[in-house]
Amino acid sequence: MKPVPNDFKSVFADGILPRIMQANRQEYNSKKHDRPMHSHNSLCELLLCYRGTGIYNVNNDTYEVHEGDLLFYNVGELHEVVSTTSSEIGTYCFGFSNVQFLGMRKNQLIPDDSSHVRSSGSDYPLLASLCDRLLDLDSSDPMQAALIQSMGIAILLTAVRLPAEPRQQSALTASSELTFLVKDYINANYTENIKLEDIANALSFSASYISHTFKTTTGYSPVQYLIRCRIGLSQTLLISSEMSVTQIAAQVGYANSNHFQTLFKQVVGISPLQYRKKYLKNLHGDRNQT
Repeated sequence: MKPVPNDFKSVFADGILPRIMQANRQEYNSKKHDRPMHSHNSLCELLLCYRGTGIYNVNNDTYEVHEGDLLFYNVGELHEVVSTTSSEIGTYCFGFSNVQFLGMRKNQLIPDDSSHVRSSGSDYPLLASLCDRLLDLDSSDPMQAALIQSMGIAILLTAVRLPAEPRQQSALTASSELTFLVKDYINANYTENIKLEDIANALSFSASYISHTFKTTTGYSPVQYLIRCRIGLSQTLLISSEMSVTQIAAQVGYANSNHFQTLFKQVVGISPLQYRKKYLKNLHGDRNQT
């Protein structure tokens, strides 16, 4: 019989266990509602694709996503998952806090040089079963709530121990250094009143050259990317706060709430309030997504 360790100090700093804060299942084949570029300051996330195909953009890397793939998100990284069809990609999504593996930063799931996507391989049936069971549990019952935390840790440990190729071998990384610079500028300033000309002046390139290069490598114009970053942040605020739509519009860089709501519906497919209601209806766990 194998010995059973009596603590987690060989895995987690000080033996302190991570905490699963939220969980949800995005239903495959429902109408697609994009969740554009966004980040969290206190959560890391793990997603399992159970159906469909998509694209995972994280920082300056782009990955193809298929059934059975695990998607890792370290705290603070800008990321989005986009279905490659008109329907939602089917995913299980789990948000964790207080994760600190030995030798790694807090809320860092994978090393900096690791791929953000790994195949679950032969572990897929186990992971899918754990995900379904966890989401069926009632968090208001103390025993079931404790089981949710235990199963969340089991899912997390199963995922992070899977082999991963180095990032540069698995990522479809954009070839243009200029694209990286434009993204970095927008990511740092997207809540401000910036225009394409501001980006061009900051990087000492013509606006037309920047626009052409950026769209060639990303599929979006710089202005479209700016809008997606703002909408992504607004979605986080809608589901993690009680702020009004007008307050959120101002927070993400729009003085005109009506203009913001028009852009939101163009990107996401539904109004801000409809999005808030839809997300919170399916949420299991803490509303906080900061």
